[in-house]
Amino acid sequence: MLIKAFIPGFRKVKESDHAFTVFTVEVWNSGQKNILEKRYSEFEELHKQLKKIVVTPDFPPKKVMKWNAKVLEQRRLALQTYLQSFLDRDSIPKSLLRFLEVNIYTGSMESLDRLIDNNTETHQPLISFSFDAFLNENSKSTLPDIVVEGVTMGLYAPLENFLPG
Repeated sequence: MLIKAFIPGFRKVKESDHAFTVFTVEVWNSGQKNILEKRYSEFEELHKQLKKIVVTPDFPPKKVMKWNAKVLEQRRLALQTYLQSFLDRDSIPKSLLRFLEVNIYTGSMESLDRLIDNNTETHQPLISFSFDAFLNENSKSTLPDIVVEGVTMGLYAPLENFLPG
């Protein structure tokens, strides 16, 4: 599964009598881009969840500060590194997938839990062919199929047909 997450920026949000910062999170999943906005407290909650189930890298500390762009830029970079460290692993915790709003599976949640947490194999046949799919004649066509004739001749013709002579 190829998922990448970037935090390209942040912005100040003012609601009634208080202000806070949101980080813009770009999530790329199978070529599709989704843009989210997350507060630092949401990242902090994710970190608490992840600490319970996996070894986590250092999390950027919360500092008492005014809206200082330099400190926020350092935090942005640290949060991006933190997210990507999980996305580079073989098994991505489902709490992180929920946080990033990534829907990777449309089956039951029980199947998803097994798939993500237990690293179970997911290969299933998607298509099958009849016994000799390339040798079956197409009864609807009146024209010869030169590809089938060439393959048949190459596979089943006697060797002496191909020797100079």
